Amino acid sequence: MRKIAALAALALLTACASSGGGPAGPRMDWRCDGGAAFSARIASGGTAEVFAGGQTYSLPHIEGASGARYGNGNVEYWERGGLATLNGARGGPYTNCRRS
Repeated sequence: MRKIAALAALALLTACASSGGGPAGPRMDWRCDGGAAFSARIASGGTAEVFAGGQTYSLPHIEGASGARYGNGNVEYWERGGLATLNGARGGPYTNCRRS
């Protein structure tokens, strides 16, 4: 019985580890000037899921001169050169953000 429980626990842990958050990539945590923070995941479909100020924003990819840029007309997430900014989201400002 203990073997079955151990195998079940191992299978569950393996499933969680291999899922990688489903269709989205790993979570990136950002710390910004003034103590603000947010998280983001880039989905395989070309969108970013951004978690800030107690809300989740699904932002489609938009063309940018450099870096990875996502926005919906109200909220914009832009990552370039190891820094990120998030404009229009609750809880900001999110400026000069670095991965934590």
